[in-house]
Amino acid sequence: MPTMSDIGPTVGGRAAGIIGLLVALGICGVTLSQAAVAAGILGTGGKLTVSDCHSGGGGRGGMRHCYGTFHPAGAEDGAGPPSAPRARVNTREAEPGDTLPVHKGSTGYVVSGMGSAWSHLAFAFLGLLIGSAALPVTASGVLPRRGSPGQDLFTAVRGTRLAWFAKRLALTSVAGAALCAYLAWLL
Repeated sequence: MPTMSDIGPTVGGRAAGIIGLLVALGICGVTLSQAAVAAGILGTGGKLTVSDCHSGGGGRGGMRHCYGTFHPAGAEDGAGPPSAPRARVNTREAEPGDTLPVHKGSTGYVVSGMGSAWSHLAFAFLGLLIGSAALPVTASGVLPRRGSPGQDLFTAVRGTRLAWFAKRLALTSVAGAALCAYLAWLL
């Protein structure tokens, strides 16, 4: 079995790990923000009257991009000036003519409700899963390589506190994503 001295860190390994951690941090930050907006903790509540929808790809049951007029909460039944005449929200269920409860956040409009918040939280946990894979790569500087014995990431971090932490983070991420996805489906 190769020892730690046989496995050398590389600049590419550390760079790949840092990029992975930045991607994980970005995914977690954006999805946590969107979850807070969907739950009504952040943002401006209101209603969006859908005027048209377009398929967003993803095949059958995929997301649709729906456009319409956003009226902030407090405007009686859409009375008063709309804050955005061409607001966009991603949803599966909306059809032209529908009125959706939405919240306006810093990055756009999100359908309000706990089901939407739980689905965003599931993606935050998937971001943590990416981080749990990038953490050992960043710390050790070793990239897993095919066909080169001794250059294994898991050999480089086996038995360390980092390996223990990364494993727990990965298990927690998978469990959290599964629980949030179930709650999103349930609600």
